[in-house]
Amino acid sequence: MEMRRITDPEVLKGLAQPIRQKLYRLLTQLGPATGATLSKRLGTDPGQTSYHLRELAKAGFVEDVPELARDRRERWWRAVPGPTGWSSLDFPTPEGQAISSAVKAQTVIDEFERVRGYEQSRDTWSEQWQAAAMSSDSFLRLTPAELAELTGELHELVVRWKQLSNERAARADAAADREHVFLFFHAFPERP
Repeated sequence: MEMRRITDPEVLKGLAQPIRQKLYRLLTQLGPATGATLSKRLGTDPGQTSYHLRELAKAGFVEDVPELARDRRERWWRAVPGPTGWSSLDFPTPEGQAISSAVKAQTVIDEFERVRGYEQSRDTWSEQWQAAAMSSDSFLRLTPAELAELTGELHELVVRWKQLSNERAARADAAADREHVFLFFHAFPERP
């Protein structure tokens, strides 16, 4: 599936708000859900959750799924299928840079909050899960082209595993011990 590349700062602004990022993430992880279900998971006010879902829909990140509703009061949402990406280089104006920076900063905050949440609850997971979880850091000396090659290879590997995990999870005999796994990494130049 082709990646949807965001180049409009008004569209990217849809993800600048922390609750919206969390709603979008939950819908990509869990699949379709009602606003009430999402509100309970996030501990947010249902009206506030509905507002943020509508804003995500305006920006094209989520969509209404009326065929799942059991009655007129129930409203289901899902993430728009397919991967989404953006680069700060696509936003050269000061306003675009501010939006890009805000979205990236909120994304990094969310990623590290999730790592902290795992570390705080690690002992609630089985020894198998604790042994399988990992963290790593490395210091390499690369050129920009080499870093691009490395991140391209890592991205291909992750995409292959994502497809494989989706296929395995969809099978009727899917393992009962299958869990959602969060994987993230950052690779960037640094001057020590």
